[in-house]
Amino acid sequence: MAGWSALPYDLIESIANLLNAAEDFLSFSSVCRSWRLVCKSKNWHPGFQLPWLMLGEMQTNKGSMRQFLSMCKFKFHYLPFPETQDFRCWGACQESVITINPRFEVRLVNPFTHACINLPSITALNIQGAAKDCWFSVIHKAKYFKIQNEYMVFIIYGPRSEVAFTRSGDSRWSLVQSLIPARFVDVVCFKDQIMALSIVGTLFSLETNGVDTPRMLCVSSPPQQEKSWQKMYLVESSGDLLILFSYPNGNMVNRFRAYRFDISKREWMRLEDLGTNVLLVDTDICTSLPACDYLQRNCIYFVHDNLDSLLASGPRCMGNYMSVYNLKENYTDFMNLGNDNSFRYISATWVLPSLW
Repeated sequence: MAGWSALPYDLIESIANLLNAAEDFLSFSSVCRSWRLVCKSKNWHPGFQLPWLMLGEMQTNKGSMRQFLSMCKFKFHYLPFPETQDFRCWGACQESVITINPRFEVRLVNPFTHACINLPSITALNIQGAAKDCWFSVIHKAKYFKIQNEYMVFIIYGPRSEVAFTRSGDSRWSLVQSLIPARFVDVVCFKDQIMALSIVGTLFSLETNGVDTPRMLCVSSPPQQEKSWQKMYLVESSGDLLILFSYPNGNMVNRFRAYRFDISKREWMRLEDLGTNVLLVDTDICTSLPACDYLQRNCIYFVHDNLDSLLASGPRCMGNYMSVYNLKENYTDFMNLGNDNSFRYISATWVLPSLW
């Protein structure tokens, strides 16, 4: 009987095209050299890829490892990721994460290929107050977008929660002015236009063409019926712009309310149903994905950080967990992600596995 390596190339390629999960591709490429060459040639067309959840660092007999959770298999993977050791990270269901280290150096790093892009240092930003000396808290949120074949990285930084961005190849950060004084909490790319959200829920758009200094223009007021929220997120979902409000609702429970922006009326409309989509939310980022066998439609998957666990005076037993909130039924379920053994702050984030 012929070995696996003797199978016709076209047949091996057909098998590869039946795979979707990243770990399946890893197993496929481990069969033998000829199967691995099919993967590296990329003559296959993988289907929809589910993101992995990047958790904290763990010390193993092989050194420091990052813990990743595959939602497809609900299986933990431990991968070396020295580029983020002791760094703060932000992700957004994309192939790379944004990192900052104690030297205020900012990078785009792929957790799987270890490809790294150095971004301009933020030391040149005019940061006032204590934040200029604290590398961990100087950036509140970081995101990157691909707009017309160009990467743009955005940060919300400093005690006044200002916005700055840099493009591919830039040597510095461009500061964004606002015609109306505002502290910002989120930015999103919506139909190749950068939109931003202020701390009071006002919607802004970024204007860069034909002006000397990039500036934020006011677009809409927040939904008037929403008060005393804990966090707000902007997200593009199937061609719509959504705003998501997070409210505390008892111990370890969050409830959410969502609105869709009506562009013609320039107002927010209450959204009771996400349709065939789900929202993946972490402490900083919200992303919309189509529902599948592993992600239930009309649900919000919210990953908590470990701040409460770190501050707890008693035994550290809270662990890692994920809330699954059904928007229509107003019901929350939980998924246990195991114990939290870290003595550092961990803000879990979503990343898209990219193997080559």
